[in-house]
Amino acid sequence: MEWLRGGSWEEVARELGELRAGEPSPCRVAGSTVAEPLPVARRAYSLYADVNLNDPASWPSVTKLLEGISRVLEELRLGHRWLVAVSGGSEAVLTGLYIAREYTRGRVVVASSAAHASVLKAARVLGMEVKLVQVDSRLRIDLYALEKTLRGVQNVAAIVATAGVTDNGAVDPVRDVAKLAWEHGAVVYVDAAFGGLPLLGLGSTETVLPRGGPALAGIDFHKHVAPPPSSILVSNTAELRDYIVFPAPYMPLGRQETLLWTRPASGLAAAYAALRALGASGVGELARYLYRLASKLASILEQRGVELLSPLDTPLVAFRPPSVEGALKRLRRRGWILYPSRLPGILRYVAKWCHEPGDVEEIAEAVA
Repeated sequence: MEWLRGGSWEEVARELGELRAGEPSPCRVAGSTVAEPLPVARRAYSLYADVNLNDPASWPSVTKLLEGISRVLEELRLGHRWLVAVSGGSEAVLTGLYIAREYTRGRVVVASSAAHASVLKAARVLGMEVKLVQVDSRLRIDLYALEKTLRGVQNVAAIVATAGVTDNGAVDPVRDVAKLAWEHGAVVYVDAAFGGLPLLGLGSTETVLPRGGPALAGIDFHKHVAPPPSSILVSNTAELRDYIVFPAPYMPLGRQETLLWTRPASGLAAAYAALRALGASGVGELARYLYRLASKLASILEQRGVELLSPLDTPLVAFRPPSVEGALKRLRRRGWILYPSRLPGILRYVAKWCHEPGDVEEIAEAVA
């Protein structure tokens, strides 16, 4: 079996180390919404690299991990009826819109013009039409424009509300959007990929998963505590789960869940480990710390005359530096990477658990 070895681990490790040499850690990429994983989450991720997420009959610990995550969400008072593991916010959106299409038999998705690109992509894959609604100056969906759009369209399957716009962290008025969705026989899908965990930590449960009608929400753990991809799709309506259960006669259970099947349980294990280590109270402490960091940067920049575009609904700061190119160069020299927004002349900072107040001060100094 010598041919299976393919070289020693030491040789491969040296090569991989050389490839990674000089690359930043996620902590220093402060414009990205990908987290520096908690150490416990990183170790759990590796432990489950060879476990098939979609074969819980062979690996029953997968079910235990889902149950453990569900318990923490119950302690956070999310109000969900079920959850499944998915490979990121894009899969959550695709699955959520698929469920909405099958449940309502509608073919139209309504979303704000600031919604994540995955909404348009998922709708295209599913053969659904998208109606985009204008936003206000803070990139939140305009409720008057939404009502006007709904009066002129039929067969609406889902209305998408965003809890953490990638450009500036804004949160739509989710409960108002949900009410309109239910009045028109639609499902509300909450894209809480970025904002979900910190909002839950602050107790804003109905912003993540509103109650009173069929709702789905996608939450990314790799935005704050786990390696990517690590996400879940949750719902407050039991019957919606039936639409993602498919026959698989060759598998031990004879069926499988979700649109994607075979993949590692690494992300699920990482999310479980992070939530198990933090607990509901720790999620709250984490959220408050992230908001303090974001508020500190916003305050310093504002004092220096830098225009802010963030309402600080989530721990993300979008701002207009005197020069984007100059700011990025100065940040790079200090070992920091911030991202430009799709809004012209705007940069964004994403607060991470590994950042210290001094880091925020250094970033502000480089920006202006």
